[in-house]
Amino acid sequence: MTGTQTQNAIEIKVSEGGSLSVTFSGASGQLFINGQAYAVNETGLVLPTDVANDQQTSNLAQRALEVGQRLRDGTVVLSVDLNNDKALFVPAKIFGGKATFDNQNNVVQSVNRDALHGHQDWRRITDDEGETLSKNWGKVAPEELQGRSAPWFWLASSDGNGFGRLRRGGEADWHYRIRNKSSPVPVVRSGPARSLDI
Repeated sequence: MTGTQTQNAIEIKVSEGGSLSVTFSGASGQLFINGQAYAVNETGLVLPTDVANDQQTSNLAQRALEVGQRLRDGTVVLSVDLNNDKALFVPAKIFGGKATFDNQNNVVQSVNRDALHGHQDWRRITDDEGETLSKNWGKVAPEELQGRSAPWFWLASSDGNGFGRLRRGGEADWHYRIRNKSSPVPVVRSGPARSLDI
């Protein structure tokens, strides 16, 4: 192995079959191997310069999600809070299944066990989130439910007298239903409000 040094570079010639260890004292170093430029990122990972630049650009290019946006994993954006960098997502079909009011958790357990859309952090919808779903129904409902009467779906609360609360898309208010009747159970999950996955 032989080497020569100039003001900004060290040129090393490694004999065939030899190896070379390079240590940078800080990030942003550049390494040229057989004419190809490599950059060292802040974690010390060495990447071809074009890949490193693309990675840096894409990190800066994270865009805010929008209500009704359908992501590559099949989920749909239900709400976006940019101030807290939080978004709420529903499955493509909105509902995880049907159940009586007191058995909604069985639906949640089932979709998490099956990793619906690749996720295992689904949960029941809250009353406030149910109101959001009702208001945003026209943007998030699957195509087969667009233009049709929206189904009634369970919310989180009950009145304690054998009734549960439910809503439906486009309805301005909620109603009571006997808890032992089966209704659709919407499931939701949370995530960042900005994403590259769009």
